[in-house]
Amino acid sequence: MNIFFRYISSLYLKSFFILFFSLTFFFVAIDFLVNFNKIPKSANLELLYVFFLVCSAISYILPLAIVFALILCIFHMIRSNEFVSLYALGLSKNQVVFYPFLWALFFCILYVGLNFTPFAYANEYKSNIVKTGVISREGNEVLIKYNDSFVYIEKTSANSLYNVKIFKIKDLDIKQLIQASNAQFKGNFWDLNEVKSIITPEYLIVSQEGLKIEEFNNLKGLEDFSPKILERISLVENDPSYSIKDALESIIIFSKQSISTSTLRTNLYSLILFPFFAPFLMLIIYYYFPITARFFNLAFLAFIFFISVLGVWGLLFLLTRLSKNDILLPELGIMLPIFILMTIGSFYYFKNK
Repeated sequence: MNIFFRYISSLYLKSFFILFFSLTFFFVAIDFLVNFNKIPKSANLELLYVFFLVCSAISYILPLAIVFALILCIFHMIRSNEFVSLYALGLSKNQVVFYPFLWALFFCILYVGLNFTPFAYANEYKSNIVKTGVISREGNEVLIKYNDSFVYIEKTSANSLYNVKIFKIKDLDIKQLIQASNAQFKGNFWDLNEVKSIITPEYLIVSQEGLKIEEFNNLKGLEDFSPKILERISLVENDPSYSIKDALESIIIFSKQSISTSTLRTNLYSLILFPFFAPFLMLIIYYYFPITARFFNLAFLAFIFFISVLGVWGLLFLLTRLSKNDILLPELGIMLPIFILMTIGSFYYFKNK
């Protein structure tokens, strides 16, 4: 079995890497030519743009390369009669597809692992180079509910906030206003600098106690509010990217604040679940491959398989976009179709066990 593993794996991996690098090169070349005049005339930025472009292309190309590689691999084996020979040597249908399936799962898990890192922001970095000529960017104005307060931030930048105003609300009345010229993130809280606190009395009565105004050099506030989450919020109108970690943190915080998490859940499911449609689509189409080429037109069959894969990929991509626009629930637009493919693929596998 070790020999069969090495042989089938070598055929599949050869097809996979040829397709993966070819599609990546084609994607990068077209995008670079389209945006060439928009990219700042700097060798460093051009190289960075190409690098981020390659990283952002992986999310589109990887699932297609995984399935197309199996089609090329199996059709090569059918033409050379190796496919039927493997059956003659005692391998079952499941044993032949099991090794490519394991490699497909490995590539998907590797991709999900990368999405825990800044790799997930590659598309945003690429766009920033075209729009502003820099990799990172400053966030716009933010107004968000946080616990019993509303927080206004004029500008966000890395781990810093500028012109922060915290309105503490009770029974629809503003009880306290905290103003800070800037703030820095310190572990799990924000260090507010040059702070002015204005506290309103519980009852506004003439000749009684009025506004209580205090000034501080430093003050702690906004505990457990990640700067990455604030950065994502400030870029929300530009369809920001999320890593898996940031998406999870944002969902937890948004849920506590009773803010819609639909877009966040869509991004999270796209990062974790979407690539896994490819291995299970492999299983589904594999059981429709003929054993020999004697009674079939392989060129026509290959065309049918390629079109079918592109159709499924396009439909899933469309459902993802509909989920991002709140037309569909992300659980219906992403989770349900992926689990349907997983169920059908598993059914075919155990049926031929």
